[in-house]
Amino acid sequence: MSYVRIIPLGGVREFGLNSMVIETSSGSIVVDAGLMFPKFNLTGIDQIIPDFSYIKENQEAFQGIILTHGHEDHIGALPYLLKDAPIPVYSHPFTLELVKRKLREYDMNGNIDLIPVEPGQKISLAGIEIEFIEVLHSTLGCFSLSMLTPQGLIIHSGDFKEMPEKYLRIDREVRLFMCESTNAEVDPRCSDETRINTALDGIIKNTPGAVVVSTFSSHVKRIQRLYELAVTNGRKITIIGRSMNQVVDIATDLGFLELDPRDLIKPDEITSMDRSKVMIICTGTQGEIYSVLSLISRGWHKFKVKSGDSVIISARIIPGNELAISRCIDKLIDFGAKVYYPDVADVHATGHAPHSELLKSVSTLKPRTVMPIHGELRHMKALAEMVEAAPDLDAEIVLAKPGQIWTIRDDGMQITGDAPHGKCFVDGELTGDIRDVVLRDRRHISEGGLVVAFVVIDSGSSDIVLGPDIMCKGVVPASMEQEIMDEIRHHALDILESFLGRELNTQMLQNRLREGLGIRLKARLGKKPMIIPIIMEI
Repeated sequence: MSYVRIIPLGGVREFGLNSMVIETSSGSIVVDAGLMFPKFNLTGIDQIIPDFSYIKENQEAFQGIILTHGHEDHIGALPYLLKDAPIPVYSHPFTLELVKRKLREYDMNGNIDLIPVEPGQKISLAGIEIEFIEVLHSTLGCFSLSMLTPQGLIIHSGDFKEMPEKYLRIDREVRLFMCESTNAEVDPRCSDETRINTALDGIIKNTPGAVVVSTFSSHVKRIQRLYELAVTNGRKITIIGRSMNQVVDIATDLGFLELDPRDLIKPDEITSMDRSKVMIICTGTQGEIYSVLSLISRGWHKFKVKSGDSVIISARIIPGNELAISRCIDKLIDFGAKVYYPDVADVHATGHAPHSELLKSVSTLKPRTVMPIHGELRHMKALAEMVEAAPDLDAEIVLAKPGQIWTIRDDGMQITGDAPHGKCFVDGELTGDIRDVVLRDRRHISEGGLVVAFVVIDSGSSDIVLGPDIMCKGVVPASMEQEIMDEIRHHALDILESFLGRELNTQMLQNRLREGLGIRLKARLGKKPMIIPIIMEI
């Protein structure tokens, strides 16, 4: 009996980590390999990627990686997968140029087969006939996937803003529709690019000082329109931010972006020019700590905003980043700038389908099963409820979890197992499975500080030879440190003396010190630092 297995390794019940395995008896493919950025910076984790062990352990079965488009939550984890599983990659030429630059950073350029595909093109992999359907999103080269499998037609929506016309011409039953759910919970307030352009033009015209616009690096059409508005209003443009300059270079080389060099200035020139003649286009829409906009907001950039300037954040605030961007906005306002962002002005049109387009897509395809993807559980559930409430639809709803193996057979679609899954963390140069204990310890130290209790004990007589010495970092202000440490030292000595004369059990003594000092510090300071007892026997 033929079968098709659907295994989400990420991208369901969460934003980011988009990666979907599709298996048949003839082989397997992967759709996307995305990352997630951590919501907090306290743990030192740079990026989060899916656990790709299932793909790596079965890589001989995988015939291709299909990338729907070039956003980081769809391609960012690719180098970490390809270095252990060099599977051919298929996508739009623009997306593949982004991938090439990414692989070059990991010294992998030229070692991986990157196969460009164009809208409307069909390829066959793993017994699946795949057609690439062009969709409108917030970057170039975006695809929805039509996949004819041994168990019927499967549609993967990719990220899309409007239902593609191709859906109207699909003349066979759709067995499964994997549909993005980003905007299913709350219908976006504004999705009209014409209104956005009018609002942006008005802000630029009425700004007596400099205009700073932060937008997604990959939003090539927005960058093109900002350039045109700046030129129309007599302003020179400078583009700041490594990722944005990379995208601009690629889009220009491929002919997707047209910028006259005479209208561009170098970042070094902005401070010597009339502010009313300058527009800065930069990174930092999510308040990332080292992004250009964040550096400007903290006064750490050579360009300083001041009264008369306008700052435009032309991007959606991704859930989890609200606090970071709010702090950024407050600091910019404190410098005197007028700040425009989606909550207060029509400065961004979503690149994801509003309710009308979601329902139109599902109603047009009339799938037997709908699997919401690309959203947290509340977004997936909202899409499910929209489908269930539609009078012309009678679709089964699958609210998948990462790692679940969903098997499609002639008699239906059921869970038939679990694949290895989870989150792996990129921590500087280290990439691996840094599990909760590491993150918990880092968070513990960041919140309470660190106390080390050191003692040397004669293992024969159980007498204290040296100590206890107490060292601390980040626990109390310097003015209180000596007093607190003396108190803790005396308490540690009491605990140690209660063990004198007994048979020495180092592990038990460490536990008693950790517990006893923790209780005393919690009572004294209202917080419990991480306590590390070090007992040396001689």
